[in-house]
Amino acid sequence: MQNARHQELARIGMLASSGKLDEAIALTERHVRLGSKDAEFLRVRALLEQRAGRMGAGYHYASAAEAIESHPDTLLFLAHADSNAGRTDEALDRCRKVLAAEPGSVAARMLMAQALESAVRVREANEVLDSLAADVGGRDLALQARIDQLRAMLLVHEKRNADAVALLDRTILSDGAPATPELRRQGWYLRAKACDRMERWDDAFESAAKANAIGEPSFDPAQYQAGVAALMGHWNRSSMREFPTSGSATELPVFIAGMPRSGTSLLDQVIDAHGQAAGVGEMAIIEHFARHLESVWDASLPAPDSFGPLRDRAFRNAASAYEAECRRQAPGARRVVNKALGNNRIVGLIARLFPRTRIIHAIRDPRDVAVSCFMGGFNNDFYPWTARLEWIAAAWHQSRVLMEHWKRETDLPIIDVRYEDVVTDPGTQFPRVVDFLGLEWDEGCTRFHESRRTVRTLSYDQVNRPLYSSSVERWRHYEKFLRGVEWPEYR
Repeated sequence: MQNARHQELARIGMLASSGKLDEAIALTERHVRLGSKDAEFLRVRALLEQRAGRMGAGYHYASAAEAIESHPDTLLFLAHADSNAGRTDEALDRCRKVLAAEPGSVAARMLMAQALESAVRVREANEVLDSLAADVGGRDLALQARIDQLRAMLLVHEKRNADAVALLDRTILSDGAPATPELRRQGWYLRAKACDRMERWDDAFESAAKANAIGEPSFDPAQYQAGVAALMGHWNRSSMREFPTSGSATELPVFIAGMPRSGTSLLDQVIDAHGQAAGVGEMAIIEHFARHLESVWDASLPAPDSFGPLRDRAFRNAASAYEAECRRQAPGARRVVNKALGNNRIVGLIARLFPRTRIIHAIRDPRDVAVSCFMGGFNNDFYPWTARLEWIAAAWHQSRVLMEHWKRETDLPIIDVRYEDVVTDPGTQFPRVVDFLGLEWDEGCTRFHESRRTVRTLSYDQVNRPLYSSSVERWRHYEKFLRGVEWPEYR
């Protein structure tokens, strides 16, 4: 019996190593059904879900495993998830438990430093890195490179931008440095950020260009446009009448849609500061359900047959799971806002899952969006259009086309919120957003920057500052690089 168990675990490991995650996950199914007490298989399932990009599902299985038997792997998984969700103190507590079981654990200490850096707790992060660097003593060059990268990030937090650039140039970005391509890419983006803050505009842009060139990302604007057109062709008012629905009556979920770097994190923070609302950041549960739908979708069949086995019951289950996760993360909240990057593509699906939701459409000058995305350090594998200015302009235009489509083809209330208006006239725009959510005004929204919540976003070190308007028309610093691009009309 035990031998068969080991063989099954070995087979799961082989499938996962060869990229066959769905098959590996399927083999765990009988061991992780509701009420399972098999901590080892629950732990394995959590790690598989993580590799598949389903952190919410992974968190569920890891929590179940940890409740049965504490283990460093599940603690690290949960700590990583807590850190990504902005639950810094919870992440640190889990890391300390790992260190109690495995004194000196490099993984736990690095995760602690990363969580502290994300929370801009510079002194504490440096203390962890000092201890780790002393133990490493230059023997592990790859680990030393990761430490140096974090050091540079902390220097930027301290406004020691020239020191950050010097450290990056000497270590991560030097010829022959023991840094992975991904670490070098992050290093160039960080260098761009530091140079931008020193008003070394040309140096900043050239650093970002070097970052975006790594991996040679590819993007076809015409193909992207065709994909958006196909999406709108499937998800229109006439077709959606026959689509599955959850029948949910909840008003709890709220979604922010639009292009990244359009003030989505700022809106998230303002809403989270309301006493009856909360933000859950970029929770991707609905996006994962959308990908599941895509995997079974058969456009040759009429709805609802085109959805294969995913009918009303699947939609009810997805809506219930999402609502339950919102209530777990924000107990007592009347509105919970989600700003996942892909929300603009799935508004139709959201309408079938939550007919009484509200959509906040964040909009910003495409040139400012382009500069911010180009220099921001997105994952070019998932968002290859961020690697070139003309690609960002094309994606921005398609996002607007999509949002206008959803306004016509769904009955959801959708409000346009322009970044420039929010930062220059918060006295009007903050109450406008709160009123749209059906809530009474709360003065706490004006003090959003006082929150101890850690926001997982490229602008995490900005949204915890008082409101500022210096990012409006930031593109003018880079105007010469923007010439020749066909920019969509704005306003």
